[in-house]
Amino acid sequence: MQVAFVSLFLGLVLGVQPVELTVGPEVAAVELRLDGALIGRIEGAPWVVKADLGDSLAPHRLEAIAQDAQGTELSRAVQWLNLARAQAEANVVLEGGKDGHGVIAHVAWESVVRQEPREVSVRFDGRPLEVSDPRRFVLPDHDPQQLHLLRVELEFSANLGAVAERVFGGGYGNETATELTAVPVTVADAGRELAVAGLDGWLRSGDTELEPVAVEEGPAEVVLIMDREAQPELVELAQRWAGAMAEAAGRGNVLPTRRSDKWDPYEGRRRMSNMALLRHTMHLNEGQTLRFLWPFTQTGERADVRYALFPRSEDHPPADGGVLWLLTAAQQPAFSAQEQRLADAVAVAGMTAAARGRRRAVVLLLGENPADSSGFDPKLVRSYLSDLGVPLHVWTVAKVSREMERAWGDVTTVRRESWFRAAVEDLAKDLDRQRVVWVDGLHLPQTVSLSSQAKGVRLVR
Repeated sequence: MQVAFVSLFLGLVLGVQPVELTVGPEVAAVELRLDGALIGRIEGAPWVVKADLGDSLAPHRLEAIAQDAQGTELSRAVQWLNLARAQAEANVVLEGGKDGHGVIAHVAWESVVRQEPREVSVRFDGRPLEVSDPRRFVLPDHDPQQLHLLRVELEFSANLGAVAERVFGGGYGNETATELTAVPVTVADAGRELAVAGLDGWLRSGDTELEPVAVEEGPAEVVLIMDREAQPELVELAQRWAGAMAEAAGRGNVLPTRRSDKWDPYEGRRRMSNMALLRHTMHLNEGQTLRFLWPFTQTGERADVRYALFPRSEDHPPADGGVLWLLTAAQQPAFSAQEQRLADAVAVAGMTAAARGRRRAVVLLLGENPADSSGFDPKLVRSYLSDLGVPLHVWTVAKVSREMERAWGDVTTVRRESWFRAAVEDLAKDLDRQRVVWVDGLHLPQTVSLSSQAKGVRLVR
């Protein structure tokens, strides 16, 4: 290794940043490139360059290229900025089998917490695959002349996970390391299926045509940031809505959706509180989960490096309850209005939502007068999420104010039960229409575009 980064940008960064490098004895010069463009050259100690990352919050590829005295490249180091960084890693290796029969997958992993994953999910060509041993399992029989994608997701904790992928078959060798980029697209009809064979020539990065290797629907996740003052207002509204719902349920017009709840319409109001009824309505659709990202930071230190993290909740599938019930029942951590950083939290939510290559969305729920001490401007954050391909839905339990619109653009008020229900339905439908196209190679998400050959789809922005 002739060159490596000393400066590691683990958070969200923009503007002018000092970049420190360490080099080997044979290095005479180092070029620093940002998204392919030369931004600096060093020909001796100190090996430091001031990199201008621009005024916009956006993903970047920062590259250091070491050269000898004759200008020959010795090595290079790459650092991806404003994209999720892994604290856990996993890889998968395939062996054995013949003509697509009996192929064995071996999965290995490591994480900073040094523990076994609490959950492992395996998908083969976009379909769930049940395995008894996640470290070693046999793949379904398949056509070796076609491309296939094996994807293993491991969850170590609420905040820590890893993904291992392997593309094989067709022109790929089993032992070739896989570098893929997830490109989310939206189809006009939620029931439409996209086939890899029909996507050739649809996607580009600059002047380069991208090769699609897989397409899947897969799981969907919603990351929700709630203004600390929005919850009390929402609880007050929900109590009124639940009363009307209980009246309807007492007449047998509204029934719980979970089979475990036995329901007697004549004794319903006595056996189930009004607010408990909310658990059984306004759900996301199957395969869609919701988690909270709380809009304040908890600081800590590890290996002499100080860090600040936005705490998050577990993932909540529809079986845990409807969106309104989850919002009213959530136990918010204790933090003050002065600590609240809504725009910064939305930026982090977008980054984490894009990290696993799933269908995704971010929801921001505002109260009447949201406090925000963020370092990033909401307009920058909106643009950043658009670059990542993460839709942003902004709701408010109050009337939509000019201040909200100036900061966040389109804002939907959910201060009536029918409006809240419609907002949840629109969110679920948007996720249902998303598909994830996996393309060969690593590409900055904002450089990917659709060609004129693409029909009936648009990029998720």
